[in-house]
Amino acid sequence: MSHILITGGTGMLSGAVKKFLSECETVSVIARHENGFKKIISGSNFPQRLNPIITDYSDADLLSGKLMSSIHSKGAVSIAVSWIHSHSEKSHEIIGDLLNSQNINSEYYNILGSAYYNPSNISSDTERIFSKYRNIFYKRIILGFKTENGISRWLTNDEISAGVTEAVTLGADEYKIGLTEPWKKKQL
Repeated sequence: MSHILITGGTGMLSGAVKKFLSECETVSVIARHENGFKKIISGSNFPQRLNPIITDYSDADLLSGKLMSSIHSKGAVSIAVSWIHSHSEKSHEIIGDLLNSQNINSEYYNILGSAYYNPSNISSDTERIFSKYRNIFYKRIILGFKTENGISRWLTNDEISAGVTEAVTLGADEYKIGLTEPWKKKQL
């Protein structure tokens, strides 16, 4: 992996960012605030590989411009990992358009919250968007839950980061972190 793009990498994915920094030439991370990068830099042996992209990904024009600049200066993105909130679904398409225009094959890992696996809700507009791209392999990482002593709980940031790095390393088309079934056991 030479250039990986991570959206939402300063929060629950910060552990994954640190792991990718040890394996990739460039790790571009989209985040709204500069403060989150300080923790990543201080915990990495390879801070020079971090390419912070400080922007609100819900601002389509700003996101597009910053990503184009990053690709121009750091090279083509071969893998994108995105944790994008539902209020900014358009961001998936902006990233997809730019990745597809690189004319190289790339992988797009869409991290989906546990609600994705709700049996009454298994569909994704994002999957339909990515079906139009010739150069992108769309993949899903689905966040679930854990049970301990019969009690369910949400995944920790470390569990999520470990699962994301494993999914990318394996190149999995669909990867579940934790349990996604039975749905009724999900923590509310």
